Formats: sequence, structure tokens, C-alpha cells
Amino acid sequence: MVSPLKMILEALEYLTTPCPKWVRDMGYLREAIAIRHRARRCHADWAQHQTNTKDAILSAVRAYGHLPDITILGAGLCLDVPVQDLSPLTDRLTLVDAVRLRGVRLPRNARYLCQDIEGSAAALYAGTPPERPLADFQGPGLLISVNLLSQLPLIPTRWSDDPLLGHRILQRHVQSLRDHTGPALLIADAMRWTLDSKGAVLSQENIARQAGLPPPDQSWRWPIIPAHEAGKGPQIHSDVGVWHL
Repeated sequence: MVSPLKMILEALEYLTTPCPKWVRDMGYLREAIAIRHRARRCHADWAQHQTNTKDAILSAVRAYGHLPDITILGAGLCLDVPVQDLSPLTDRLTLVDAVRLRGVRLPRNARYLCQDIEGSAAALYAGTPPERPLADFQGPGLLISVNLLSQLPLIPTRWSDDPLLGHRILQRHVQSLRDHTGPALLIADAMRWTLDSKGAVLSQENIARQAGLPPPDQSWRWPIIPAHEAGKGPQIHSDVGVWHL
């Protein structure tokens, strides 16, 4: 459960973090801050997932040898991205997310880009046609989507009456990775469960099927909202998958 002091700290961070208006108004900044504080509260529960994610990234990168570019989509706070280990394996490391919170330290050959990864959110806010997703990241380098896929539709679908928008966003992201001119790696929720306070399954969502993905090459369980975090509310667990596209 969140204490009043922690709620105040989150509010202060929200008020003092610079970001574009659409990021703040649509809720991306609030979500990023909430994830930072949840990660602290659930550190022990998330540790294995973060280690598995880092290991999957490093294994893929080392298999390709030295790369001219590595781009990480959904970098966030880099809690699941081995930034320092990746730095010597590439000429340029690019981290991408909608908002960059304070505290993310980068090596000399790294940069952090704040932008709408999928192309729908900022367009919905502005009332303009969606941009071409991932158009800025074409090239021979490795493109990695990290624990991002299931998050992409969440906010845009709140701003749209289109019942098929969520599925299109999932499928478009996967297709954009497949169309990348270099190698691509996807790490994402394959299946997500909502559980009651006693652990009984209330609902499940097959995200991989919605996105048109085959069974993953590797998978593990991640307690996103474990019992102590959920309190009397629902728990959320997911099976995270790794796909080499």
C-alpha cells in the first residue's frame, strides 16, 4: 500500500518533471512516476524479471557481435536495461521512451530520446493522422522493444472510441519490428492474468495472440502487482516472452 508521504513525493515529482504537454495531459508522466515508485516497493518481486530481461538483451547483442547502433524502445528508468554493459558493445546506444525521469545515467556513447514510440498517442492528442511507427530507427543496428508491447495501447485506447485500436497498435508494433532493416528483439508480456486476493484467476489476456506472435523463444513469470502491493485489490501476473524477429 502507498503511504501518504510517498504520495506527496510522487506529486512533487509530477509537478517538477519537464515534459511535452501531450505527455503530461494524456497521463504518460503520471504512469512513469507510478512505475518508478512501484518498482521500489516491489523490488524483491521484480528482481528476477529484471535480471532475466537484461540477460536476454545481452545474449542477443553478443550473438551479433559489435553493432553500429543499438536502440532500446521502452527504456524507462533502465531498470531492466543493462546500459553500462551494452555501451562497449556498440558505437551508439539510443534509449527511447515517452518521458525521461530524473536519475537515468547514461554512458558517453548513449542518448535518450523522448518521443511517441508507436505514433498514435501524440497524433490522437493533436487530432492528426498517426505517424509511421519506428521510421526514425531504420538501419543495420539492433532494435529492441523492452517490456513495452502491452503498455502501448493503454493510454491511446482511453482517448479513442475505436474498439479495434488496441489490437491494431499491438500488431503494428510487431510488424514494425519485423520490417526493421536490421535485427530486432522483442521482450513483452505474452499472457497476463488478473487474480483476486486469494490467488484465484479472475481474467486472462493472451497478448501474444492479439499481436499475431508465435510462441516465444523463452519465457518467465513476472508478478507485476503481487499480493502485498495489491492489498485488497486485484493482483496482476504475466508470462514474459522473448522473440527474435
